[in-house]
Amino acid sequence: MDEQAHHPFPWRVTALVAALVIGASILVGILLTRGQVTTADPAPSPTPSATSTVAAIAEQGRQVTVLLIVRDDDRAAVSTMLIGVGGEGGTVSELLLPRDLLLPTVPPRRLSAIDDPTGAQDAEQPLETLLGVEVDAVIDLDRLAWAGLIDATGSRVDVVAAENPGSFPLVVDRVLKGLPYEPETVGELLTGLGSMARTTVTNEDASMLLALVGRDVRAQDVVRRTLPVIYVRAGEDRAALADLSLSEPLMRELFPEALLVPGHDGQLRVVLQRAGATLGTATAARLALQGAGMGVIADRDHPEPESATVILVPDDSAAALEAGQRVAEVLGLPASTVRVAADGSVDVRVLLGPDLGPRPV
Repeated sequence: MDEQAHHPFPWRVTALVAALVIGASILVGILLTRGQVTTADPAPSPTPSATSTVAAIAEQGRQVTVLLIVRDDDRAAVSTMLIGVGGEGGTVSELLLPRDLLLPTVPPRRLSAIDDPTGAQDAEQPLETLLGVEVDAVIDLDRLAWAGLIDATGSRVDVVAAENPGSFPLVVDRVLKGLPYEPETVGELLTGLGSMARTTVTNEDASMLLALVGRDVRAQDVVRRTLPVIYVRAGEDRAALADLSLSEPLMRELFPEALLVPGHDGQLRVVLQRAGATLGTATAARLALQGAGMGVIADRDHPEPESATVILVPDDSAAALEAGQRVAEVLGLPASTVRVAADGSVDVRVLLGPDLGPRPV
């Protein structure tokens, strides 16, 4: 017993050995993990997560659209482009939008005046209404963010020239081609830009969309157009009104798989045309429809006069007919005024006749 008391169990030595074993196990685990990461096969193309907006769009098999806004030092939107990639077209579509473009807001506002902190959100819905095209995301860059993007992509472009609306189309494709291939790297770039780069979607979706755009710009032909507009005087300045007779066919050419369809989730789109109605009647109708939460566009082309107002919808689907009936209800017209026509815009085209107001003298 006395001899055992002089040789206690070596707790300290045992604890030291155990610590060494645990440490070695952790180290081996780290090394094995590193080996697995470095030997993993790189993904050949961006793969969205199952819950992302990009994945939902990919399942629909349609074009993905991104609205890119670049601002100057005064926070005015100096260069704006709607980009469409994917789908079955095999090309990249780019639509340049004039900074003086008048949006169907209440009251109407120029595109350049849609500013931070809610500029990206405020531009998305009015442009969907005006163009009749889904806008999946808005990426809104101030001057420093645009300069940072140019630098990060190695585009070697003079920032002052890049801000010039005239040279922007030549610069933007260089920047898009220089975007990283991996969405994760694009995400790190956007995170680094911080509040200077605002988006209407999550960082994951914005990164995926930009990676898809960069991939297609590098591999496919680019079809670039400018939105057809009519310039009018607005006080001391001028404003650009979309020429619907030219812009609607152009949207079908550039974004055939991103066009609004009856029952879409956005604001109800209503195109007004005077077909015998007075200007005052058309203004009253526009205000009533806007007051009901609808997006209203005035088509300056005047068709042949109608004896009574006609409400046109593009097809006989339940969604299209319901949209027409909603418009009829707001205007105080019977449901019988709703008709299906091949030239009916999504969602509704209204030919305003003289029955809604006093007949013109």
